[in-house]
Amino acid sequence: MSRDDAWSAKWSCEKLISHDEVISAEPVGGNLIQLSVKELEEPVLVFAMSKPKVAASDVQDARDAGDIEFAMNIPKNAVLQRGAIEAAESIPIGLGGLGDLYIAVNEREFRHYLPKETRFILRGLEQHSAVSKVVRENNRTYLVERHGMSEVRVLALNDYDLTAEAVRDGIEKFGKCDIVLMSNPNCRPSVESFEVAKHSSTRILKWGQLLGALNH
Repeated sequence: MSRDDAWSAKWSCEKLISHDEVISAEPVGGNLIQLSVKELEEPVLVFAMSKPKVAASDVQDARDAGDIEFAMNIPKNAVLQRGAIEAAESIPIGLGGLGDLYIAVNEREFRHYLPKETRFILRGLEQHSAVSKVVRENNRTYLVERHGMSEVRVLALNDYDLTAEAVRDGIEKFGKCDIVLMSNPNCRPSVESFEVAKHSSTRILKWGQLLGALNH
């Protein structure tokens, strides 16, 4: 059955061909793209889609379409739901936006691709002595289970200027949380952002502050 975003393959090819490491990018039917990358002997098969929220069923469509190595979603800041993330990990295929696919091309890593920020946060949380397990509830929210203590839900926002509106939008889109993590090390939070966080029964912390808070 054809999808209503089958146009996304052609649109994506027009963007991908401008990448310095891409030799060719061709739509090969439905949502599929055949991507030839420098230094790779075999082409990479990419599934393109355009969804504000990517569900497990979208990843299932990608798997059913062929030997996919990466599922690419066009809308910026879309929500990747937990089911989609877990489905992609189990296959495995990479999952992300156009910018993520550009980075995957540079790294020559598609099936096991993770954004640099996600890798950093997961590694830091999983290595914390108080943490027993970390679950990605979506592409911005981490459920942190702790030894003998209550679980903590962390929303990572990568804004340079963390405004009140950014906090509101983040919570509305990605769900309620206990802590808003300023994952951009150069983030400049506004006074109003702390007020919004307080009224939302959460708090805004830097990375080091988060690691300390997990002990209590």
